[in-house]
Amino acid sequence: MAKASRTPPRGLDPLGQVLGIVAVLALAGMLNEAGTQGWDSPVVLGAGTLGVVALALFVVVERRTEARGIAEKPPLLPLSLFRSPGFASTAAVGVLLNLGYYGMLYLSTLYLQNERGYDALGAGLALLPTVCMAVVAAPLSGRLTARYGPYVPMTGALLLGAAGFVGWLFAGPDTPYWMLLPALVATGLATPSTVPAATAAIVQAAPTENAGVASAVFNVARQIGNSLGVALFVSLIAGRDLVSGLHISALIASAAFFAAALLALSSWRNAQARTVA
Repeated sequence: MAKASRTPPRGLDPLGQVLGIVAVLALAGMLNEAGTQGWDSPVVLGAGTLGVVALALFVVVERRTEARGIAEKPPLLPLSLFRSPGFASTAAVGVLLNLGYYGMLYLSTLYLQNERGYDALGAGLALLPTVCMAVVAAPLSGRLTARYGPYVPMTGALLLGAAGFVGWLFAGPDTPYWMLLPALVATGLATPSTVPAATAAIVQAAPTENAGVASAVFNVARQIGNSLGVALFVSLIAGRDLVSGLHISALIASAAFFAAALLALSSWRNAQARTVA
């Protein structure tokens, strides 16, 4: 009996791994410190410089590794993926999604505790309507994605979130809690509805053998959005009262979700055009 052929194990990309880790950690540290120390802090500038240099070297190394075409030692991140239709735009959706939602979630916690006098438990209970929406939204998004494809539920959810953040413009020192509920529910439904659809979209945009890499890219993009959103919105409340900073941040979060919806809509139209062609 002939022996079954075995696929040689994929090698590692140690230099790419090290540079990628350094770049992500340095840039994340820069964003985390920028909110408290300011964007001109030596620590922030140093971490940002290190992150940019490591990222540039990472791109050079990954390009060379991919260009060599060595099957036993593939690149950690094939940069050709970003030329695949819908890949880069969906990764950008991940950044904008978490920038808006988690940046506003952080500020809304500060608002409830510092402006409204809630304790930590009370603020957590007040935010339950936005956090618990994932129980309903994620399964529903999965069903809609299976039926209509990823772009329809993704675009609809992002537009819902963009409208929901506008509801935070009603927040003030004495705003009744029930007036904030529409914003909490809408944004709580939008974010977990977007994630499964966007994950499906970015995986579909990549070759089958790179499905895991595509999913990882989307998760890293979301984590970058987390750090960027918190750093940006915290810097916006520095030097001004919390409510006005919250209103400006809500508009930015709404714009981020709307921009992400436009990216999803553009990818949807391109996918339809490719199908027709």
